[in-house]
Amino acid sequence: MGLNRYSYRVLITVVIIIICSFGIQLLVGAENQEYKIIDDLGREIRVDLPIKSIISTAPSNTEILFALGLGEKVFGVTEECNYPPEAKAKPKIGQVEMSIEKIIETSPDLVISVASMQMPIIEALSDLSIPVLAVDPKTVEDVLNNIILIGKATGTEEVAGLLAEDLGNQIRDIQIKAAKAVEEGGRPRVFVEIWDEPLMTAGPGTFIDELITIAGGENIAWDSAVEWPEFSTEVLIERNPEVIITVWADENDILTRPAWKYVSACKTGRIRKLNPDFLTRPGPRLIQGLSELLEAIHPDYFS
Repeated sequence: MGLNRYSYRVLITVVIIIICSFGIQLLVGAENQEYKIIDDLGREIRVDLPIKSIISTAPSNTEILFALGLGEKVFGVTEECNYPPEAKAKPKIGQVEMSIEKIIETSPDLVISVASMQMPIIEALSDLSIPVLAVDPKTVEDVLNNIILIGKATGTEEVAGLLAEDLGNQIRDIQIKAAKAVEEGGRPRVFVEIWDEPLMTAGPGTFIDELITIAGGENIAWDSAVEWPEFSTEVLIERNPEVIITVWADENDILTRPAWKYVSACKTGRIRKLNPDFLTRPGPRLIQGLSELLEAIHPDYFS
């Protein structure tokens, strides 16, 4: 039995509705995807892409997010997040102690934290079913891997890959220059002053120690048993650093210290003040710190 004109129109309408409904489902599926990722704690984190709101609980993570072009999606940062300048205007969720209440109020799609420093906040938010990506970089290579990890978790994997590749190329360029400088002039002894009372420096296991080595220097605190050891003036004079890096005091302040006039770096004026954020934050600007360290440790090579 054939279809009359009315029945034919009804059939066509039903087919169109089915096709449209199926198309909408495909569209929704394409726009909203559940993504599983393993963080630095070995936990499986589930996030729904696209990410619309992110909380950062560390300055380094904030800098990575902005470098990935996600600044508009950052809805909360710490009081210490001062770079890029746009980060200063973001709502604050705490400093050392994070406000769980402020984070919950934001209803973030993702929180990015630091595993070794923020386990209580990670556990508390995870118990509330808020996705928390924990990163825990220990080396410069870890920083590059974390950039890629954050890219995967935020749907910016391609951008993250390009950024990590660019930073990796810059590191290799610096390594080549440093190797040539070391071949010509050896590895100068380097002391980094973190604080003066008590006198503190950076030991093994810190980014500063690794950056000094990459830049062709020898950290005089290489044999310390802790990451941030106290140093006596007597030991400093005995180890006689040829280069002094300060992250807080002015070069002239160091030159005026009576006991330090016997130190090689003070005799030759090889004292350089660097931005501490370049040396301690595991983010893209470590490369800037590495570049400035190379010039401070091997100034003759670049003159």
